[in-house]
Amino acid sequence: MRRIVLFIGVLFCLTACHKEAVQPKVYGRYVPERKDDFAWENEYAAFRMYGPALRPENPSNGVDLWLKASPELVVDSFYYREHVLGLPYHINYGKGLDCYKVGHTCGAGGLVAMIDDDPSDKIYVGGAYDRWQILEQTPEKIVFKLEYDSFEINGHVLQESITITAEAGKMLNRADVVLSGEYAYEGILWLGGGICIHDSVENVYTCDHCGIAAYAEDALSDKTAAKMNYDYNGSTSQGRNYIAVVIPNGASTNIQDGILYAVRPYNIGDTLTYFFGACWSEWSNGEQKFATDQDWFDAIQL
Repeated sequence: MRRIVLFIGVLFCLTACHKEAVQPKVYGRYVPERKDDFAWENEYAAFRMYGPALRPENPSNGVDLWLKASPELVVDSFYYREHVLGLPYHINYGKGLDCYKVGHTCGAGGLVAMIDDDPSDKIYVGGAYDRWQILEQTPEKIVFKLEYDSFEINGHVLQESITITAEAGKMLNRADVVLSGEYAYEGILWLGGGICIHDSVENVYTCDHCGIAAYAEDALSDKTAAKMNYDYNGSTSQGRNYIAVVIPNGASTNIQDGILYAVRPYNIGDTLTYFFGACWSEWSNGEQKFATDQDWFDAIQL
């Protein structure tokens, strides 16, 4: 009897310790139940990018942002609440919310392209991804690749491959981008990350030498999300959301057509690496928090 009790005690200890050791801090998956989204998160925020089933709605290759109140994983619960319980994830029920409007833009850190001497003076973004692949996934890290067959830049149809790495404890995702295809335009091609601005341009921090473009805005700057939250809890106050794009070793930063961007010259076939990430003024991890815009601008210095 003593041996049996001892065995059960050891088994319980090993099981409990194992569960504690593998508690995930990073998560991501393909979401077929929501029109082929690919969604992921770490402690600071959750994100998604749009897939083939959404193509009739003219999506972009931009990044959508979901705000989180704590490091707790929320992706699966948000989708379940929206698509099974009928409770929109645009409303904050205590865990966070989806209140950032992407439209056909780069969203919260998506890829943008520009060309010198382009007569349309345009910021180019792509459409929905065509293929996805998870390259690595552990409780501390996810690496996945999205491929796009038709990223059009000034009449030239190129192919985009973006590999995104999210890790526990790191506020910024890493994006490794390769464009391929025939490209004969003589102007310099600029490539990098962009942020769609919904609020005042006064809430911007840039540093060309550091390669930083960062932004803060009213979390409910989107009128639809503001109305939904007001109807639910009688308030349109949900704090501030924060976003940043960083290209190490410097970039050209500016605002054009409502897009804050950080870009650098790019040659077809090369790999461009940049970082992007986000957080919320209502997020907290014990003593760590970002109560003000300046707290965020200070935190994203690499």
